[in-house]
Amino acid sequence: MNSQGAVFRFIYEDASWYFAKLMLLFITVPLTIVWIIAGLVFDLDQGTLAAISGPAYFFLAGFGLFGFKSLFSISIGMGSTREQFLKAFYSVGTGGVVFSILCLNICQYALVTIYQWNSVEAGILHVARLFLDEYRFFDYLWIDLMAGMASFGLSFFCYAIIYRIGFIRSVIMFMIVTVAGIFLYYGGTISALFDWMSNFKMSAMAIASCIGAVSLAALFATYPMLRHAPLHPMPRKG
Repeated sequence: MNSQGAVFRFIYEDASWYFAKLMLLFITVPLTIVWIIAGLVFDLDQGTLAAISGPAYFFLAGFGLFGFKSLFSISIGMGSTREQFLKAFYSVGTGGVVFSILCLNICQYALVTIYQWNSVEAGILHVARLFLDEYRFFDYLWIDLMAGMASFGLSFFCYAIIYRIGFIRSVIMFMIVTVAGIFLYYGGTISALFDWMSNFKMSAMAIASCIGAVSLAALFATYPMLRHAPLHPMPRKG
C-alpha cells in the first residue's frame, strides 16, 4: 500500500472509532434511548425538548480542533507528505460530518415518531427550530448538516491560524479585526451592508446553505496555511 493509501486508512480508522463508536454508539444512541424511555414513562409537556444533538456538535468541533494535532505528526512519520495528509483529512473529516449528522437525524426521527405514536407532546432540541415551525425530516437533516459542517470547518480554520502563528498572535489579530470592525460599523462605513443583510429575505434552506458554503470555504482555506506547516505548532508565546 502506498503512503497516500496508508495515511488515508490511518485517519479513517481513527475517525471511525471517534465518530461511529465513541460519539454514536457510546453517547448518541444511549441518549436517544433514555429520552424515549423518559417520554414513555413521564408526562413530558410541550415545554420539554429532548436534547441528543449537543454531544454530536461537540465531537464535530473537537475533531476540527484536535484531530489534526493528534494525526499530523504520526502521518508524516509514516511517510506521508503534508499535501497527502491534508487531502485525506479533508475527505475523512467531511465524510465523518455527513455520517454523524445522518445518524443523528435518524435517531431524532425515531424519537419524534415514537413520541407521536404515544401522544407525547415534547419536541426535540434542534437548530432548525430557529427557522421552521414543524418537524420535517429532510429540511432538518439539511440544516443540521450545514450546522455540522460549520462546527467542523470553522473550528479547524481557527485551529489552523493558531497552529501557524501562535495563540498570542492570534488573539492580537482577533482584537485588531474586532476593533477595526467596531469603528467601521459605527463610523457608517459598513453599517449599510449590515442593514441590507438584515432586510434581505432568505429561506431557511438558503441561509443554511450559505452557512455551509462559507464553512467549506473556511475549511479548504486551511490548505495553503498548512501545506508547509511544521510538525509542531507555533509555541504559545511565539
